[in-house]
Amino acid sequence: MTATAERAEQTGPADRPSAEELIARAEALVPVLRERAQYCEELRRIPDETMADLTDAGLFDLVAPRSLGGHGYGMREFGTITRILAQGCASTAWVYSFLVVHNVSLVQDTPHLLRGKAFAPCALSAGFQATPSGTAVPVKGGWRLTGKWPFASGIMNSDYSLLITTEDRGDGSEPALLGLVVDVADVTIHDVWHMSGMKGTGSNTFSCEDLFVPADRQWTVFGQEPIHPLDHGDDRPLEGFSMIRMFDVLLAAVAVGSAEACLADYKQRILTRTVGFGLGPQREHREAWVRFGDAVTRTRIARLVWDETHRLVTELADAGEKASLEQACELRMASPTICRLAREAIDTMLDGAGSSVNELRSPFQRYKRDVDTLKSHSYLHWDGAAVTAGAALLGVTDEPDPLLLV
Repeated sequence: MTATAERAEQTGPADRPSAEELIARAEALVPVLRERAQYCEELRRIPDETMADLTDAGLFDLVAPRSLGGHGYGMREFGTITRILAQGCASTAWVYSFLVVHNVSLVQDTPHLLRGKAFAPCALSAGFQATPSGTAVPVKGGWRLTGKWPFASGIMNSDYSLLITTEDRGDGSEPALLGLVVDVADVTIHDVWHMSGMKGTGSNTFSCEDLFVPADRQWTVFGQEPIHPLDHGDDRPLEGFSMIRMFDVLLAAVAVGSAEACLADYKQRILTRTVGFGLGPQREHREAWVRFGDAVTRTRIARLVWDETHRLVTELADAGEKASLEQACELRMASPTICRLAREAIDTMLDGAGSSVNELRSPFQRYKRDVDTLKSHSYLHWDGAAVTAGAALLGVTDEPDPLLLV
């Protein structure tokens, strides 16, 4: 019997933690993640201790099928836990969400990778840049793959990586999009992730040269027909659901969680800080009251828009349905808006928090750097989202962006 089968056999309804318990475990990790946030930055990947904590808390198994020993929860719990973890460390929450999202694809398209793995039902798989790169040449039993893929979030903590490439059949036909799964041990990791924020994500570039990839390592790229029949239901509620729609919730969740953590710290700073040059306690300064109220409101708006996005995506996932074009447009614009609001809230707070918040060990400057950096992610770029979604909503384009239709 495989390790996966043994774990599934041992996991019954009585062993499944409730959603409330898993959320409480995530909340209990927040102070631990806060203490490690500086170390995570210096390490430039998620610390092994944090990976162990997330594993022991059962959070990596959150959406994995119950038939494989997972917990079988969906977007409601997934989005909430990602936002909570971001209150402790944005990099950790970001990598966590990507590893869990990609596991959905692994379970659906490459379930054989789970067999005999000690970490089943959640195989850890890094992110990728959604733009196709490299070339896969068909050969007997698979492909010979050559290329380079940037921004692989979590690759320093992963066993596999998903990538998108193009298949060159050598017959003059149009190259087809192809999703493949490669072992991290078989690729070259380029240490290029030297960024001002989100340092702990370890989102390095990886490459390979003439790497053989077996035929059973294919996964379903956005918008393509599933490789294997889907089994949507209570056991695996996210199987077959759009990864892009999950991103609408999860990427913005990191920004909201960061703003919420910054707001809590800012409140304590106002209540305890003495302003220099003999200006006395900041809690007595009227402008501090105004600034704090403004920050509360901006953070609240960001959270309200995120809550609505979370609700809609959860309903779609629970029903196993695609978003309508109008819904997809609204969701596509929501996540950049949420991140922009979170960034404005943090800027408001830091502008009135004094110069010492810029000390490199201060969490305040980390909140700002992290949200500034994640806001520049291509999917969170306001201009691109507004142009494609706005054109589709107005009906001035005959071919909406494919990401709106997945």
